[in-house]
Amino acid sequence: MTTSTKALDLAVVLAQYRAGLPKLSDVELEHRAAAVAALPGWFAGELRQMVEAERECRRLADRPVMLARSRTLRVAAGAVAAGAAPAALTGQALAEYADRVPQVLLYSPAVAVGLVAAVVCGGRLARWVDDHRHPLAVDVDEADLEPYGRELLAKVRAARQARGEVC
Repeated sequence: MTTSTKALDLAVVLAQYRAGLPKLSDVELEHRAAAVAALPGWFAGELRQMVEAERECRRLADRPVMLARSRTLRVAAGAVAAGAAPAALTGQALAEYADRVPQVLLYSPAVAVGLVAAVVCGGRLARWVDDHRHPLAVDVDEADLEPYGRELLAKVRAARQARGEVC
């Protein structure tokens, strides 16, 4: 059985197309997906499968980050749960000897928990203040821009168009 030259040419084209997909940005990949979706025929079906496989690969590549975050949260929750029992038992044991143990040592587990809570709340408060001090971008009409702003906007649009992004 012989393979035709046309079949070999199609195989080479498909291999080149597949090799070029990982180099594309997400926006360019979406443009390719839209372009290939409109094409009829077997060859277009192969191209669609490649684009979908690349999309799926990128989607799955983003998941381990989320899994790592949830794993970190589970480890932190486990550490807190594991530390709570010894702290409670120590507090109960020290309560029996309250007359012989300085009062400061009785409250040390509560102080440690309070310090951890203060650090966590302080971090969240700092993030909240920073978000409100530096708000997200505000929409501005192009007519309200000064000449330098219009020039900068034109440069950004030209750079995006050169990269193939939709403006």
